Amino acid sequence: MRSAWNFPACRFLQNKVGTVLRSPRPYILDFGFTKLPFTSLKSRIPESSIKTINADHLPTEYREPYILQGYRRSTDFLGSLHSLFWLHNESFNCWSHILGIPMVFFFFAEEYITSSNPLMYLYLFSCLCFVLGSSFAHTFCCYSRLSRDAYFTVDYIGLTIFTCGSGAAYVAFSFPIELSTIPGVSAFSFLDTYLIFLCLCSMVSIFQSVWTRTLSPSVLRSVLRVSAFAAPGIIMSFPILYKIYTCYCGANTYPPRYCDSAVIWPKQFLTCIISVIFYVSRIPEYFYPGKFDYFGHSHNVFHIGALLGLHYQKLALSLDLEFAKAHQIAKVSLKIPLFGFSFLFIFIFLTCIYFRHLFAAKPPYKSRRL
Repeated sequence: MRSAWNFPACRFLQNKVGTVLRSPRPYILDFGFTKLPFTSLKSRIPESSIKTINADHLPTEYREPYILQGYRRSTDFLGSLHSLFWLHNESFNCWSHILGIPMVFFFFAEEYITSSNPLMYLYLFSCLCFVLGSSFAHTFCCYSRLSRDAYFTVDYIGLTIFTCGSGAAYVAFSFPIELSTIPGVSAFSFLDTYLIFLCLCSMVSIFQSVWTRTLSPSVLRSVLRVSAFAAPGIIMSFPILYKIYTCYCGANTYPPRYCDSAVIWPKQFLTCIISVIFYVSRIPEYFYPGKFDYFGHSHNVFHIGALLGLHYQKLALSLDLEFAKAHQIAKVSLKIPLFGFSFLFIFIFLTCIYFRHLFAAKPPYKSRRL
């Protein structure tokens, strides 16, 4: 009986698949995108700028540990945009958070329909800064106008704003009842004092994260960078952990719906912990260098975990907000968060001035043609 693979059409398909797999770079996805009007950008971009290159063609500071292939060449603004529509080792990182942008806008619409709480809008604004900053950094890190450090500083700024916005939402909606009556410092309540402290921690985190760009790639640098954002996150999570503990192990004398979010918060913490473990350990590319260059490497897992954690965080905060509205609980005013954000933006500006030497474009590197 004649094998199906002996037919000419099947042999042709098999040869084409083999050609793609043996190619030194992935085929760009022009077969799907050239029919769209905005993809005429291709005619304005040199062919050399859309080819991926290997790690040994790049200076050390441009390489990611254990990622061996799929790097973009240094290119211009249009080349960076067009790179969204072909495959390289940043494709998943770009699109995972680009697709997170409509998710945040959906949160805005949901909030507008349900409660229109100003502090929740402030939190959602910080979420938008987070996904926009990450998308911008991973899309334009190959843009030669500024250094790679400049674009990832935008990523850190978005993450810092998100940390501060999350802290404000935690204090406003999710703080345990037992801790809300503790006296604060001077004329401030304990909640206001706690929120001011979180804003100060966010200021330290942006400085520390940008400072790590001056260090050579290493595990220590990854740990310092993660700790810059993990430390404020852990500090603002202590009250939430206490709330979870009291809801499950306490006397259970709380008002109805107070403990509804206690089911969601552990999921958010778990996704964040798993994401950080993957990011710091460089699993799985550490064990299989070159096998996860395009999909499945640790930063991909980190991005998915970040979006999933954001989903659980928003869901838990919405449940806590419903409880606060039902019992007419107003824990903090809008004044303290706005002042905190104002000083944070000023400190971000000063940090960028201090590290301005990192942002100048490096001399263009020369890479061998593949």
